[in-house]
Amino acid sequence: MSTQDTDRKIAVIFATDVVGYSKHMEKDEDATLASLNECNKIIEPIIKKQKGRIFNTGGDSVFAEFPSAVAAINMAVEFQKKIKERNAKETTQVKLEYRIGINMGDVVKQGDKNLMGDGVNIAARLEALAQPGGITIAKNVYDLVAKKTKYEFNDLGEQKVKENTFHAYDLLLDPSQKRKLKTESSKAKLIGLVGGAIAAVFIGLFFTGIFETEKKLDTSKIVVLPFKSLSDTKKEKLLALGISQDLGSKLTKSSKSLNILNLKKIPKDLKEVSKSTNASYLVDGNIMQIDNMLRVKVDLIDGKNISNIWSETYDRDLTGKNIFALQDEITKQIINELVGAGAVLSKDINLKIASSSTDDISIYECINLARNSQTVISLRPKAIECLRESVKKDPNYADAWIWLAERTRNLYASGNKDKVNHLLDDALEYINKALIIDPVSPKGLTVKTMIEFHKKNWETMFVTAKKAFTLNAGDPSVLSNLAVNVAFGGECTLNDVTTQDEQPKNINEKKCQFHRGCWDMGLKAHELDTGNVVIMDNYVLAVCYNIVKDGANSLKMLSPIPHKNRFFYEIHSGVASHFEGKFEIAQDHFDNVKKSIKGNKLQKIYDIFKRWNNERLSYPVYKEVLLKYGFE
Repeated sequence: MSTQDTDRKIAVIFATDVVGYSKHMEKDEDATLASLNECNKIIEPIIKKQKGRIFNTGGDSVFAEFPSAVAAINMAVEFQKKIKERNAKETTQVKLEYRIGINMGDVVKQGDKNLMGDGVNIAARLEALAQPGGITIAKNVYDLVAKKTKYEFNDLGEQKVKENTFHAYDLLLDPSQKRKLKTESSKAKLIGLVGGAIAAVFIGLFFTGIFETEKKLDTSKIVVLPFKSLSDTKKEKLLALGISQDLGSKLTKSSKSLNILNLKKIPKDLKEVSKSTNASYLVDGNIMQIDNMLRVKVDLIDGKNISNIWSETYDRDLTGKNIFALQDEITKQIINELVGAGAVLSKDINLKIASSSTDDISIYECINLARNSQTVISLRPKAIECLRESVKKDPNYADAWIWLAERTRNLYASGNKDKVNHLLDDALEYINKALIIDPVSPKGLTVKTMIEFHKKNWETMFVTAKKAFTLNAGDPSVLSNLAVNVAFGGECTLNDVTTQDEQPKNINEKKCQFHRGCWDMGLKAHELDTGNVVIMDNYVLAVCYNIVKDGANSLKMLSPIPHKNRFFYEIHSGVASHFEGKFEIAQDHFDNVKKSIKGNKLQKIYDIFKRWNNERLSYPVYKEVLLKYGFE
């Protein structure tokens, strides 16, 4: 008998989570978290009172098992009543509502505490089917408790949620909760007609579970082109790039109806840009510095016929304060034009977003240098130096702390062996200072996610990533960086991935976010960023494809990456080429890997993979290939 067989059992599973948790967090994170803690203090004693055991939690969700169906029912009823009583109090700042699902079924013990299997999955589906403040149970639970409890039940018939079909009942805490849902039989024809379409767009619907959205992102795409410098000085070029990138960020924050894409290179042909990105609008511009005066010209262009919708020239004294004020003014005017064109609804607009700023133009110039150092490695030492000076000059400018944290984190990630732990601790200190100043900065939250990834603080990392996504779900650069950390964060093994049914739905969110990160975040970044290279999601998707031995798609992800001859590019390309049967090309890539690590020892590669929390995921697949090409 296998270990898996001996760890199987029948259990009564209770599943619950908060209704509209993301919206609550977006509105007031601190108050929501405080309210959640209070509710947790309510639920835990009731579970213990009914002899239950919590086996998994995920932020706002709780999974527990009970010795009997009656115990689970009694616990659920008492909990919903106490939550209702809490919400009725005038002093309750954030009134949270819960959905509850209860099922009895086959489960598999995973580790010391966690349970997995159909019994857990169906409980989760029942919870999703429940009404706010309601309890929905499986028929096998109803059969056990109907005659043993005083509660009234409402028969919902056969229901299908995702891949699970089950007979469900509502436990009626109040007569107003009685409802009628379509049954599985009545939906069969419709499902048959649209099933193919659903399968075709499945990977485009993203962030179910921990990264939930209320609806699919509906966007009008605006491509912000890198502003041109009319003089040829390096400083002015960086200033032009910084202004355009910040403008893109402000437009993203200003309206949920917009998908803003910042191009990294000045294109030769606007028609080609519009075609490759499917842009509805283009924002183009140029700058010219004359002594201490800055002239900025901005054009809003119709992406379909490449005609000017609006154009304006601004003259300002060159100070940091004026640059930020100018960006706000340009954002407002562009949004006003888009409202008139019907691209933005007034209810979606937020032009009063507090943003970090400084009056010191040298600090802003330093930030622009730091941005450029992401792709120009030779600039990184100078960027670190000026960022350290910048936070001394203006310790209240969040972006300086954010970029100092990011560059410090990068020193660690790039293999710096000198005071490695100290670097991570420093980076965490810097980013925490930034988030005190600007707690809703998507860039800041993304950097913190990256730091927590390296420190393997998984729970904090997932919570921070969720908040970053909630604040800026349409920013491909945010999604791209989050994809790596969410994909590889946690304690997931290759076996955990390959044994799951259709990937993300059965994967414990604390343990393994692999598929959700790869296929949801990475692919969504690509969908939003058509025609533009976002390096991080290129890499994470290449790894994902290599793990399932899809060399063709992996090479497709790797082909546009500009940073050739680097360790990760070469090793991912080598593995992908091998799976494609291109063995000579694979050998060339692996020869470059050997040059990079100065030898052929697998241990060095293992250490690098471990540094990126990949020793359990991709390394087993990669090792099998590397052994064929002279590694030992």
